[in-house]
Amino acid sequence: MRKGILLNDIFDLAINLKKDDNGLMLSGLIVGDSMVQDATMVLSSRQGDLKEDPLLGVGLSKFIRGKYDALAIESRIRLHLTRAGIDYSTFKENIKIEINKAY
Repeated sequence: MRKGILLNDIFDLAINLKKDDNGLMLSGLIVGDSMVQDATMVLSSRQGDLKEDPLLGVGLSKFIRGKYDALAIESRIRLHLTRAGIDYSTFKENIKIEINKAY
């Protein structure tokens, strides 16, 4: 399990709002398993998007119309997830994806 600050559906900070015993509104960041959201950020980012690590980012959009084989795409995904500290095998198992090996 990879713990971190969670984001909502539009990638803003997820905030927990609740009232205390006096009726005052309290807020706080939500912390939980962040592996899937971290991987999503890596997969959707392009190199140069992140100031902290300009080389991180798969840039999946460039594979849409390009002539790349499944092995090259999987290798690139594995490389960038590993760079972000995400175990590729665990990630793949957790979201139950299967990379199509057809060319």
